[in-house]
Amino acid sequence: MKMLDKSIFLLIGKMTKKAMISVLSGVLPRDSILALNSDIWRDYGRRVADLKKQNAFGSKVMIRLSLLTLIVFEQLVCRGLSRNKAIKLTSEINWIVYEKLTNRFWVLTRLLSKRPIIRVEKAMNFFIKVFPYRKPDYDIKILETENNDYAFNVFKCPSAEFFEEHELSELCVRSWCDLDYPLAKIWGVDLKRDKTLAGGENLCNFRFSKMSSAEPIDDAPP
Repeated sequence: MKMLDKSIFLLIGKMTKKAMISVLSGVLPRDSILALNSDIWRDYGRRVADLKKQNAFGSKVMIRLSLLTLIVFEQLVCRGLSRNKAIKLTSEINWIVYEKLTNRFWVLTRLLSKRPIIRVEKAMNFFIKVFPYRKPDYDIKILETENNDYAFNVFKCPSAEFFEEHELSELCVRSWCDLDYPLAKIWGVDLKRDKTLAGGENLCNFRFSKMSSAEPIDDAPP
């Protein structure tokens, strides 16, 4: 593996393994889960070189994480799980990793503001302008909003394109896009989005606003 791929493995390898043990216990024998983890990374090493080339570092990372999601799903199907069950379990595994990774950054935003919507604005501006959603691989427009709102539209997403090419846009929606909702609740804001690229629309329309309830809800993905 190249240095980037080794770094991804060091960053999320243990996290992914623990997530799979947590989610798949009772679904697969423990020995099978451990073998699954090895098979996933072995398959990743074989296929990563064939990924579509990306320009920015962030999109290179995201397209590799998309490949990992695809491989987890494929390996679960190969072990006899139905398509729908495999998508559901892949989503649950992704959520555990996603929440832990984003939580590390979210804690830092506390230094910038105590207001959740302002923290979301600062975090998303960083994600869009610095890492990982930079141009030219992503096309994102931040919109003018009121004080208690933050909004942007996504017109191009390498991950949505990747899953569409593999005829698995449903996997993208359920194991990537849908995770934004429980994350928004943890962050203490409401998220409204009725269009996604992976869902067949021409954009993803993110609208964050001040949470209507008093406290954020620690939720699991649907």
